Amino acid sequence: MSTVKLEINENIAQITINRAEKRNALTQEMWQKLADYCDELTQAKACKLLIIKAAGNKAFSAGADIEELTEIIKDEQRLVANNEIVQQAQLKLQKLSIPTIAAINGVCVGGGMGIALCCDFRLSVDSAKFAITPSKLGLLYSVEDTKRLVELVGLARAKEMLYLGKTITAQQAEQWGLINLLVSNETELSESVIKLSQQILAVSSYSIAGMKSTLAFINGADLAHETEIRALFNQAFSNNDFIEGANAFLEKRAPEFT
Repeated sequence: MSTVKLEINENIAQITINRAEKRNALTQEMWQKLADYCDELTQAKACKLLIIKAAGNKAFSAGADIEELTEIIKDEQRLVANNEIVQQAQLKLQKLSIPTIAAINGVCVGGGMGIALCCDFRLSVDSAKFAITPSKLGLLYSVEDTKRLVELVGLARAKEMLYLGKTITAQQAEQWGLINLLVSNETELSESVIKLSQQILAVSSYSIAGMKSTLAFINGADLAHETEIRALFNQAFSNNDFIEGANAFLEKRAPEFT
């Protein structure tokens, strides 16, 4: 059974995160598959829309696969390589010329949030919860991920989520601008995705692609000292706080940062 599936029906592509029994936790292989599918869709000229959904009814994605992560964080080089695959997959998803919809059916944290932030539209059930938690591990959030978050919720809300690693409800996420539409259940979620898809397919795909490129350009101003910021992100993987955070994770205890 494939843990990430791509289906193309005429001009609509659908990627399904398919590990419901593991709350759709993401492995390195799954991130690579997502990147490969984005490459495939870049070449699929007939596709006019991508929908990303998840199997089951509890989680869009609960984040990294715990069993795999337990091994990865023991090896700094492997950890950095894994992070590069994650960032590349997200960047490829963000840069797709076709509009993208995330259908969020439950918990959306860690890598799940990363995927959702890369999509153009986010529709969610009202029972979903959202969180970004690198501060609880002594890590940073990447430049790209941070920028996506700030663009959606603003600087003040981004600080609240990033500094505190707090979990917010779907209702809060909608109020903050993280979610485009909130619905009551999975049936309504599917219906709403279909309705939005029909609206997208009714307008010019050429116009959407051009507007998407224009918006990316407008929001793509270089950050001051970007090289230094990126270096800080990479250095975090070898700092003492991450060593403590990783050990606390492995030992299933609260970290004691200095």
